[in-house]
Formats: sequence, C-alpha cells, structure tokens
Amino acid sequence: MSIARYFPSFGPIFFAFMCPFTGYSKNNGSFQVVAYNVQNLFDTDGISLYGDYKPEYYGDTELTNKLNMICKVLRQIGGATGPDILLLQEIEVDRTPEAHPSATTALIQALQKAGMPYDFYELGYDPKDSPDNWPAVHCLTLSKFPILKSRLHPIRMARPILETTIQVKGTPLTLFNNHWKSGASSLEMERHRLQNARTLRMRVDELKRVSPQADFLIGGDLNSHYNQANVYKKTMEQTGINHILGSVGRPPPQKAGKLYNLWHELPVEQRGSDAWRGNWGTLMHILIPHSLADGKGINYLNGSFKVAKFIGLNAVTGSEVPFAWSNDLGGFGASDHFPLVARFIIGNSKSKGTKSFEEVENGLRKVVYSTAIKRAAKWRPESLNPSNYGQVFHFEGIVSRSKPLTLLAQGHQIGLYSFDPKTRDALFSLTRETHVSGHGRLSRYRGQWQFIVEHTDWLKDI
Repeated sequence: MSIARYFPSFGPIFFAFMCPFTGYSKNNGSFQVVAYNVQNLFDTDGISLYGDYKPEYYGDTELTNKLNMICKVLRQIGGATGPDILLLQEIEVDRTPEAHPSATTALIQALQKAGMPYDFYELGYDPKDSPDNWPAVHCLTLSKFPILKSRLHPIRMARPILETTIQVKGTPLTLFNNHWKSGASSLEMERHRLQNARTLRMRVDELKRVSPQADFLIGGDLNSHYNQANVYKKTMEQTGINHILGSVGRPPPQKAGKLYNLWHELPVEQRGSDAWRGNWGTLMHILIPHSLADGKGINYLNGSFKVAKFIGLNAVTGSEVPFAWSNDLGGFGASDHFPLVARFIIGNSKSKGTKSFEEVENGLRKVVYSTAIKRAAKWRPESLNPSNYGQVFHFEGIVSRSKPLTLLAQGHQIGLYSFDPKTRDALFSLTRETHVSGHGRLSRYRGQWQFIVEHTDWLKDI
C-alpha cells in the first residue's frame, strides 16, 4: 500500500524569501531531478541529537536563513517553480510531531510560499516506529508528480533507503533516495556502505526480474567517490559503489546489470560536489540503468547532467568550493555539498554531440587555489563578514597566543590552522610575538574567526 503524502494549502507563513532566477533553462517535454544534501536542516524545537542545534545555537533566525538559501539555490536550478523532483538528505527527524512544526513541514511551506509547491512527498523514516530506531536525519523525496507507492529498506546501524515510485504522464519511475554512512576513507564505515549497496543491489535486481524494462534511478549522498575503488585500493578490497552496486563509466547493456554513473558525463576536471581538506570529492551521485537509455519509456536526456554551482551563492568566490552552512552569526552559507541535476524525457533522448568521459582518476583531485590567491585582497577588520567566509585573504600580524594558535592583526584576535601536517607543524612551531604573514581562507571555529593555511607556500614571512 502506498504511504504517499499529499500536502494541502497552508495558512500564513512567517518566513521571508528573496529568490532571483537566473538558472538553467527549461527543456520542453523533459523534467528535472535534483539530488541535494542540504547539510542539516533542523527544526527549532530544541530537541536535537546534534549539539549544534540546541536553542542556544540555533533558532528561528537561523532556520529562516537556512530555508531562504535552499529556496535561492533551487530557484537557480529549476526556475520560478523549482525542479520537478527533489531527492534531499539531512532533514531532521521530527521528535515533537504534536507540539512543534517539523523541518519537513517548514521546508515544504517555505517552498510553497516561494512559488515552488510540491504536492507529494515521502519521509525517509517510519514515524510509527519506535523513536529509539529513528535516525537523527532522514532522506526526503519531494515530487510534483503523483506518488504511486513507497517503501523503506532498513539498514542495520544506518539510515534506511527510501524507495518511491512516481507516475510521470502515465509512466512509472522508481526513485531510490540514499544517504550512506559518512567517512569515505574509513574501512569501518565502508563495511556499513557495503550493506547499503547489497540491499540496494538486491532490490534493483528484484525490480528488473519482475519488469526487465523498469525505469528507475539511484540518487543521493552515497558518501563514496565515483572512483572509490581506485582511491582506496590499498585499504578496501571491496567498495559498495563500484564492486557491489556496479557503478561504471559507460551506459551498460541491459544484461550487464551495471549502473551508469552520471559523473562520467563531465570531464575529470569538472567532477566535484564537495571539498574536504583541500581535495575535491564526488560523494553525491545520480546513477541510471540501461532502461533509462533504451529509447523506451523514460530516458535520460543526454548531456543534461550538471553540478549546480553558483559563484557567490552556494560556491565560494575564487576557489569555487561549496559555501558550507554555519549556525554562527545568525546562520549563513548554503551547504557543504553542491546539488546534482539531471533531466529526463519520455521517449528517445539520443542527441548528437554528447559523449561519456570514461576516464577514472586514481586519486582525489586537489582544489586549485591559484585564482583565489591571485585575487586575494589584504585582510582588514571589515573583512570579518559572513559573505567572505571561505575566501582567501592576505594576512599579516603577530602571534599573540600559542594554544590555540592566534594571530593579532589590527586589533583583532584570529586563529591560525592548517589541515596539511607539514604546514600545521610550521605554524605550531611559532612562538609569541613572532611576526607572520601569508594567505589564508577565512573560516570559523567554535564561534571564532580563523585563517586556514592550505600549504607551506601560503606562508610568506615567519
């Protein structure tokens, strides 16, 4: 039985939005699917499994700013009425359903107020289950198309997989919304991800046995890189995404059972949905089977796969890494993941001039900061603004404290840190009253501003 939900009209909404549209143009006859980890959209009931979302750190102002940014990003992607289908991750599970509006409710209301209504949705957890079994955050699928049926696939000690079948102009399409265990480099976490992959693989194979031409897609945050098996070949004999799920770089034949990873629609230098400690990652995914490229039913619109990166909105100017969300200073930023976008069409979508880039990198690609360094402005006290978060500045000052390492610059105390071991050792060797200058990414840590120094060559004067 379907547990599809229909969201009716709402009364007054108390959130303000400013959502200009300058995004992708619509394609007649096609529809848009977006996979987006919004980075912890929480309600304001004060009951949270995450300490960062207690009342002293997070309230109505932060929620409003968070919803406003989600609204802006989605309108940039999908235009005035938004994308057609959203596969979202990191929506807080509602623990006060009778007393306080949930994060899901706040989001759907906000989208409707902004002119982006979604009449159908599915939760990535079972509200009827014991709260002890609920995850902290869940997947949420929003659709402008009717939902035919939905089910959850439980995963031991991990978030369930949300399966939802919608009807697009009379044609069914099954969506698998995923949020696998974090820690892409962790062998222990990969064991959990193997469980995700096996559960999903079994369900996909079952779906294909019943209906060989069934149209389905897999999306979300798999916390695995598209080249996971290459990156961690020395530590992981098996990976969920490559070995079990069967992610490949070319649309596979029907009998192969593999899944085409749309990251291969882009050349390697454009592959990146997240950045961690100076490296690009591809933790977000949209994968499709042979049936979405066979010219029957629903098909992928060749060449439509995009990373929804908007400089100055959800991407940092200069480096173009994600403008991560922060609860500080009333809440600012977007998410630590870029959304992925793909279009689909009923019928044959084959078009000339498109191709798959099959190359697979053997490691993680470094974030290139040359443009950011070149355009780096001299840091001034007025630069301490959320709009400058993540941007590279030239700094100069005196070490005022060694634990934690702190720079005194123009009367302001600013932390200094590096994720690079060699650079961190150089910084931590500094003593009080030492003059230091160089380049740093403006960041926040425990409520304080700091500079992140990426490499030793960012330090100019010690």
